[in-house]
Amino acid sequence: RDPSGKTKQYVGLASDITSLKAHQSQLEHIAHFDALTGLPNRVLFAIRLDQEMAHAKRQGKHLAIAFLDLDGFKGINDQYGHSTGDQILVTLSMRMKSALKERDTLARLGGDEFVVILLDTDQAGAEEYSRKLREIFFNSGLKQEYGIDFSMGIRIFNSLPKDCEDATHQADQLMYQAKALGKSQTTICFA
Repeated sequence: RDPSGKTKQYVGLASDITSLKAHQSQLEHIAHFDALTGLPNRVLFAIRLDQEMAHAKRQGKHLAIAFLDLDGFKGINDQYGHSTGDQILVTLSMRMKSALKERDTLARLGGDEFVVILLDTDQAGAEEYSRKLREIFFNSGLKQEYGIDFSMGIRIFNSLPKDCEDATHQADQLMYQAKALGKSQTTICFA
């Protein structure tokens, strides 16, 4: 200040936190997305499912969970190597995502297991989704070249389960029923 008390100069301190924010963003991405496919991982899937279950309850709408497991995938890694297996997972992830509606969520739980949140889906919508995925697999040429297909269980909830773990478990059990029917099947349950 000058002798009369008026401000003559200011002193300011600043620091660039760009790299800190970028690192923080990178850690958040790693925590919520699958490193190989870029799809939501188990953690982000659970967060989104909790949100969508609450939304479906408020709106009085149906919610479906599809649990998908690749048939014959272990043989791909054994015969062709993990890099081929990884490329197949990336390719299938992109193609499976294209069959979804905008607000639906496809997540990779790990290995060759995927789970999907299908919003406002009834029996006909679940059957249509299964048909689209079968078409995608067939058109990809992967079934013909590598002999892989998928088994899927779709659980459509009229009344919502107690939590996301219960919802996922119910769809998982339906997927195992599909495998028991001879694989390359889809089991759908609406209740």
